[in-house]
Amino acid sequence: MTIPTQESTSAIPRAFLGLSTEYATLPLVEQHTDLYERVLGLLHVPGDGRFVLRIGGDSADHAIFDSSTDVLPPWAFPVTPALVARTVGIIKDLRLRVILDLNTISSTPQATAAWVRASLRAHILPAGSFAAFEIGNEPDIYNRKAWEGDLLAANPPSALRRAALKPVRLPNRITASSYARTYAAFARALASAAPDAPLVAPALAVERTHLSWIETLLHRPHPGLRVITAHVYPYSACAKPGQPMYPTVPKLLSDNATVGMAKTIGPSVALAGKAGYSLRLTEINSVTCGGVKGVSNTFATALWAPDALFELMRAGVGGVNLHARVQSINDPFYFTSQGLQTHPLLYGMLLFTRMLGAHARLVPVQLHTSRTLHLKVWAVKKGATTLDTLSVMVINKGRSSARINLHLPTRSIASVQRLLAPSASSTSDVTLAGQQLDGQAQWQGRTQTETIRPTARGYLLSVRGQSAALLTVHVGAGTLAAPPMLTAGPGTLFGYE
Repeated sequence: MTIPTQESTSAIPRAFLGLSTEYATLPLVEQHTDLYERVLGLLHVPGDGRFVLRIGGDSADHAIFDSSTDVLPPWAFPVTPALVARTVGIIKDLRLRVILDLNTISSTPQATAAWVRASLRAHILPAGSFAAFEIGNEPDIYNRKAWEGDLLAANPPSALRRAALKPVRLPNRITASSYARTYAAFARALASAAPDAPLVAPALAVERTHLSWIETLLHRPHPGLRVITAHVYPYSACAKPGQPMYPTVPKLLSDNATVGMAKTIGPSVALAGKAGYSLRLTEINSVTCGGVKGVSNTFATALWAPDALFELMRAGVGGVNLHARVQSINDPFYFTSQGLQTHPLLYGMLLFTRMLGAHARLVPVQLHTSRTLHLKVWAVKKGATTLDTLSVMVINKGRSSARINLHLPTRSIASVQRLLAPSASSTSDVTLAGQQLDGQAQWQGRTQTETIRPTARGYLLSVRGQSAALLTVHVGAGTLAAPPMLTAGPGTLFGYE
């Protein structure tokens, strides 16, 4: 593997990695505020801007922003000022920026605007903490019959009758044109309640085949729009075993899970960029529909995560929010009476964040490898002093160990930390630099790093099968080329102080 010094590096968007969670998980988070803060603190990269938390998802369609309603239907999740006020402690302590997903299915622009106005008046929404309001959630796959079916499954008809409420007015169907009208209605209502509030949209579920939704939104009036949003998952637990979208451990280790996923969002990145906007993926994960036990909670997700994030970054995505319900098998962590419980995915995310930092730039690499190996290599330079840091991550998704010669533009001593587990199918015994997180979100065990000195053949790094290694070494400032400074376009929104 060689890093060519003559090729240009590219700036990594600040606050690239954030989290997404459901409204319905907020009460659970409230019970474990200290632990939640510690985990988000571990994922936040110092000097990389404020961490972005998106609150929404499927529960957004059931979130009622109406503090004046005394009786709610059984399917509703009341987002009361009191609930938000209890969440504000986390937001303030960690200086988060929040994307708040709005209900465009079973609520109205007027009710939402009234809630926002009242919350701002009562100083419940912290000034400067809200990055944007997201208008809707996956309108391109809305299905009224399915929505009503979910409602009846969770609430027997007798319970609905006992509610003695007027039936909610659900749209029969949503088209690209009707969504654009809905967006405009919410934008107008929010402008009166929170002038200049940034808006992001349309949060598409299948953007690769629904580009017309983005085109229609951009061709119609779209006041306040700052960033185009979409969701992407390479696999789905809603698929049936044997179908292409049904997940398995080998599939998570395949190029389709990372390179293929990044290719699907290419047209949307180009379309947004042509109009002067960036694209943020406000939901990603390896498997949607809650995940599959024995796949979504395995070490394969830890190897998937950093590779997928860098592939999306290289494809031009401005940032991502990994969807974590904090109660599903595909979440990176969850809580029990014993405290924090981790899935391997969290360790892969933490390895990714250790690559980043202030003034981070993605460095091109040239990899020459045997076809029998399944290696991925990523490099990042960070720092703006006389001595910068070069981080090189090697991900070995194959079963065989690999010995790699790293030809780097430096002769300094390098250190190596490893992400390990017994196998890609392991659901426990994951270590990062020899350490594990305990129930209090504290690192346990002695940090284990290795030292490598350069030889005439470069830095010789051995990487065990189905594991990852992170090599860190100092390089002289200006060693790696950077392109001319470019002015940020109108899509710039996240990650700045």
